Amino acid sequence: MKRILAGNWKMNLLLAEARALFDEVAAGLRGRGDLACVLFPPATLLAPLAAALREGDPRLGAQNCHFEPKGAFTGEISAEQARDAGASHVLVGHSERRRLFCESDPIARQKLQAAWRAGLKPVLCVGETLAERERRETRDVLARQLRRALEGAPSRAPLWVAYEPVWAIGTGVVATAEEVAEAHEWVREELTLAGRGAAGAAGNEVPILYGGSVDAKNAGPLARTPGVDGFLVGGASLKAASFLEIARHLAAGPPD
Repeated sequence: MKRILAGNWKMNLLLAEARALFDEVAAGLRGRGDLACVLFPPATLLAPLAAALREGDPRLGAQNCHFEPKGAFTGEISAEQARDAGASHVLVGHSERRRLFCESDPIARQKLQAAWRAGLKPVLCVGETLAERERRETRDVLARQLRRALEGAPSRAPLWVAYEPVWAIGTGVVATAEEVAEAHEWVREELTLAGRGAAGAAGNEVPILYGGSVDAKNAGPLARTPGVDGFLVGGASLKAASFLEIARHLAAGPPD
């Protein structure tokens, strides 16, 4: 399994900036067959970036999608529209969507189904708040989010999971290697024990990424943490130098 480097640009960059950043990242990763890279630009940038894709370039993903294929949903884009614009992946259940736009586990389930319907590979984001961690509820929270989102998943449907502790996203606070390893082990157990669909027979094949203030300084120890198959990077993906340094750490190899 290749290790995975994903960059979530969030609501940043205009077209000229995005093209320059994409080209620099693509050049820095060219010829590296040991990594799979996906960038998640704002929806307005998907089509123009996709139009210039070359063999070996990072793939593109949508940061969000609606669960209906079309309809009167002003301001939304469907999974089919994201695919038509050039996306091959889509983020589902990111904590900012859950917190700022009140997206629930059932909505995450509907969006996963939409992604599979449209032929996109979803990246399901799960993670606990600081209060939940302090109450020692992390394992229960992860189990609930995974079980509810994956209910009714098609057999062996393509899936990546990103563990993103909410208290570490954009705060500069990073979970310790021990905390990350423990959470990833719980996610893996839940995927394997779910017993159906994407989390059943293929549960041990689902890559689990870590996201939460990953940067060039902490990427080395995190990349060597057991159970970490890659990273979902936020702010540090907006600078080619820091993103490529994270790639270097990730490509250095999994834990012994």
